[in-house]
Amino acid sequence: MYAIARRVLGAAALLTLGLAALPATAQTDAVHAIPRFTFENGAAMDDMRVGYTTWGRLNERRDNAILLVPGTSGGRRWAESYIGPGKAFDPERHFLIGADPIGGGNSSKPADGMGPDFPRYTIRDMVHAQHHLVTQGLGLTRLLAVGGPSMGSFQGIEWGVTYPEMMRGLILWVPAARSDRRFQTIVDAVEAMITLDPGYQGGRYATNPTEGIRRAGIIYFPWLYSDSFMTGPALREDAVFDRAKFAFGEGWARAWDANSILWRYHASRNHDVSKPYGGDMAAALGRVRATALVIASSSDRTIFPDLTAEVVTLLPRVNQLTVQTDRGHLGTSQPEGSPEWTAVNARTRQFLERLSAE
Repeated sequence: MYAIARRVLGAAALLTLGLAALPATAQTDAVHAIPRFTFENGAAMDDMRVGYTTWGRLNERRDNAILLVPGTSGGRRWAESYIGPGKAFDPERHFLIGADPIGGGNSSKPADGMGPDFPRYTIRDMVHAQHHLVTQGLGLTRLLAVGGPSMGSFQGIEWGVTYPEMMRGLILWVPAARSDRRFQTIVDAVEAMITLDPGYQGGRYATNPTEGIRRAGIIYFPWLYSDSFMTGPALREDAVFDRAKFAFGEGWARAWDANSILWRYHASRNHDVSKPYGGDMAAALGRVRATALVIASSSDRTIFPDLTAEVVTLLPRVNQLTVQTDRGHLGTSQPEGSPEWTAVNARTRQFLERLSAE
């Protein structure tokens, strides 16, 4: 997506949109294989793959590992602008694990050949697969912290609820513990654009139906930003706004297989961490033992403030920051050196320093 957007918008506009290039600081790429994985819906798969990247090294106490998990359309290297000496995620202090959730990247996904026969997976399935990676693949019994932005917060909270003794901290950027009808309706429109493409053919296509994916991205684009940003100086001209939304759609079309993106957004759409607890969110979040860092965006309209407030209210220990920004849901994903990045980086680094000292 970045390369397409650069050609269409130019470097200055990319910085404005928060799509600037990230430094390549990754140390090790690997894949963990799970011999037999059973999904929440009862389906099973042999040789489930979990792709991951690591930075840094374990300390002698083996208590400095941080699991970084991405948002819905992200991958294992999502945090690279925050990784480096003196940054929030410091490989000289931490052993960092960036994981591809089920359904994308180097992890098992519909695009590998199963297409629409790939099991419908959930956020809980992602977390169970990551737990196997961490405990069986890497031999760890405890994490310093786990989390990420958006769907990464879904996974982080699920980790805290399902494996409450496994980590000391949760890193929850633009977070929620469940999807709501507003987000579900957005995803329904995205799914319709893809499945109504004549080339989709019920998911059994020979050629990826990129036109449907492109249109789905165009629909999703305005929900990522605030109205003030989309009508402000960066995108005020209709021609510039059109180029931006088409570049975003083109990015999705180039990056995603249709079934893979459908399955991934389906997992986010249907997530509710309280579901195994009869819908009792207080009971679910009351299981968490970790201290949570919650960083919200002041203008987020993908995950609305009431969803983040629910997390803050019901988690037992919370360190909270609201970033003042007009970049909406992407408030924590702005280029290095921007005011948003600086605030998120500083608070996250401070949080992890305190966590390590406890």
